[in-house]
Amino acid sequence: MANDVVIRVAEGCATDSNALWDAVWDPARGVADWAMAEPDETTNHGGLRAKAAIDTAVTLLLFTDKRVDPGHPLYALADGDARGWWGDGIDVRADLDEGPLGSHLWLLERAPLTILGLPASQWAEQFALEALATLRDQGVCVRIDAQATTNEMAGRIELAVALYGRDGLLVYDRKFDVLWNQVAR
Repeated sequence: MANDVVIRVAEGCATDSNALWDAVWDPARGVADWAMAEPDETTNHGGLRAKAAIDTAVTLLLFTDKRVDPGHPLYALADGDARGWWGDGIDVRADLDEGPLGSHLWLLERAPLTILGLPASQWAEQFALEALATLRDQGVCVRIDAQATTNEMAGRIELAVALYGRDGLLVYDRKFDVLWNQVAR
């Protein structure tokens, strides 16, 4: 009987690996999506674009819904759905200092402008810094700045994220508009 199964052990270690693809932020729609490979990706014809690892990591860390524990001060905003990424239930290695993926930004989607005496923009900054800390811990950057401002007229929080390398130079800079629907009190 012929063996039809081929196991590619080191594919993810190739020089031009296409194992990880880019999450491309679309500011007009306020969502991330995937894009097709570009012509200069010669080893990835017909695949998904894989050229922006830092951008993809930031997008996934900020906009994957991190599970909220019942003891969290904003747990009530979850409306009984603690969410969370399914992969955290099967592969979080505490011995390698791994933690759950994502952020609690989703809690702010329908929150009031002031939560427990703090502006919602301050919560957004805190959630972004917590979610992105893994990039600093892994040596992708040495400093992370997150600045959130409330745009009441547009009904949203605008979150600016900047990452800096060891040389102090900016390695990532993007502004996100987090959709916001104020709850009347």
